[in-house]
Amino acid sequence: MEDEARPPLGGIHHVRVPVSDVTASRDWYPEVLGFVPILDYEEEDRVVGVALAHHSGITIGLHLDPPRARVLAGFCVLALEVPGQETLAAWVDELDAKGVTHSGVREGHLGHYVEMEDPDGVVIQLHTAEHPSADEA
Repeated sequence: MEDEARPPLGGIHHVRVPVSDVTASRDWYPEVLGFVPILDYEEEDRVVGVALAHHSGITIGLHLDPPRARVLAGFCVLALEVPGQETLAAWVDELDAKGVTHSGVREGHLGHYVEMEDPDGVVIQLHTAEHPSADEA
C-alpha cells in the first residue's frame, strides 16, 4: 500500500557494511558474489573503504570499522534476492565450486535462502523472491 502523503522512495541506494580488513573484503565480495570495485576511499596512506557495484544494480560500501564488524559477526546484514529456487540451487553449486562454506538451502518465512559468512563472519543471505501464500503463513 502506497502512502501518497509522503514523498516517494526509489529503492535502496547502497548498503554499508563494516569490515576489519578492507582489502580482504574487497577481494571476497567480487570473487564470491560478482561485485566490482568502483571506488576506493583513502585516508593518508591506507584504504579505509571501497564501493562495490553489481550488474544487478546493487551497490555495497565496505568501510573499515573492526569493532562494529566484530559485533555483527553471526548476524545477517545483507540478504540478496535471487529469482527462484532453481537460481538458488545454481548459487549453491557456484559456492561449492569456489569452496565457500554455506548453510545449504533452508526454508524461511519469506522464501528459501542460503547463508554464508564474509571474511568478518557477517552473514550474507541469498534469498528467493517467492513469498509464502496467506494459507502457508
